[in-house]
Amino acid sequence: MEEVKRMNAEYARIKKLSEFDLDYGDLQKEFQNLVELAAHIGGTNISLINLIDSHSQWTVSSYCYKLFEMDREDSICQYTIQSERSMEIHRLDQDTRFKDKPYVKNDGFKYYLGIPLKVRTGEPIGALCVIDQEEMNISEEKKKLLRLVADEIIKKLESKINLDSLQDQLDKAIVQRNQMAHDVRGPIGGILGLATTAENEPLEQNEFSLYLEMIKGAASKLLDLTDDILERHKEQLKENYFILSEFKEHLEDLYAIPALNKRISFGVVFNQAKNQHSFPRRKLLPIVGNIIANAIKFTAPKGKIAVNLDIIDEEVDVYLLIEVKDNGRGISEEKLQRLREIGVGSERGTNDEKGYGLGLQLVIEMVESIKGKLNIQSEENKGTTVKIKIPISR
Repeated sequence: MEEVKRMNAEYARIKKLSEFDLDYGDLQKEFQNLVELAAHIGGTNISLINLIDSHSQWTVSSYCYKLFEMDREDSICQYTIQSERSMEIHRLDQDTRFKDKPYVKNDGFKYYLGIPLKVRTGEPIGALCVIDQEEMNISEEKKKLLRLVADEIIKKLESKINLDSLQDQLDKAIVQRNQMAHDVRGPIGGILGLATTAENEPLEQNEFSLYLEMIKGAASKLLDLTDDILERHKEQLKENYFILSEFKEHLEDLYAIPALNKRISFGVVFNQAKNQHSFPRRKLLPIVGNIIANAIKFTAPKGKIAVNLDIIDEEVDVYLLIEVKDNGRGISEEKLQRLREIGVGSERGTNDEKGYGLGLQLVIEMVESIKGKLNIQSEENKGTTVKIKIPISR
């Protein structure tokens, strides 16, 4: 009963993190001031903001230490998110859990204080931590200030969810505005053309010529206005939409190094002929990220993971196609039938990585939430192919 309760809590936690729909590689500057402030409050050399998903710890912002991704089971913050208020370790080099880790043996980490980052509904999605190479004692007053910094980090993250909700409404308004701009351009262009033609013909009445000049000037201003509307729409697309090459770049930035660390060949290809198509980026990174992370976990060293991205135009709609193929351990037919059961796939990876068995359940739920379809084909000891088909606007 306790194990079921624990797995349900962990699923709720990683689901909440996925709702933020974050690009982990794009948050350093946004939180730079807060992570630097945390180090100054604690009087430590290093400060990190770490978010923890089903497989990895992602350092989304750091002060005086370069780190991006780490296996979750190697991290200190995996324990911090289980604490109520904070976790403090004065001597990492004397703690059996951490004394042999590279950040202790090679980097000399000795002191650690972590504050869990808990959202309003109570789920801990990560931790703010301060670290030093010397043994330290941080006062209760400073710990209180660090909790205030952690609260501010959560407020900034939660504001992103609110912005996403507003963005959905804005996208609908943009479509209407864009359609209006195109509708207006036709008649205004006709007025401008008529005025130009009339202006070039011999006219006897100066007043009529002046009148036509005024029409032309007004029409030109309206055309400028519609051009501005369309241009602002293009800028909005850049911020909230991907094209295939951008999606490929983000996936490589996130997962090339974890694959390299395990000596796995990892590549992303896309249909260059369809690179002009843009599509909403909402939920794509957590969906595909979970699949790739799962493939890395269950693919042995010297194995291969290939990601293929494409866009197909069918009679009914336009679809984004994502295929992730590995030659790893594979999934048994029994487990494939039970993927919706929380924790059913929890097992160790090919390098004995700890598993939580929650990534694919979350992926299924997220794909369905954006009206997509997911298909998994797998054979034990031969590999797995995951195909996702997501409708996108024409």
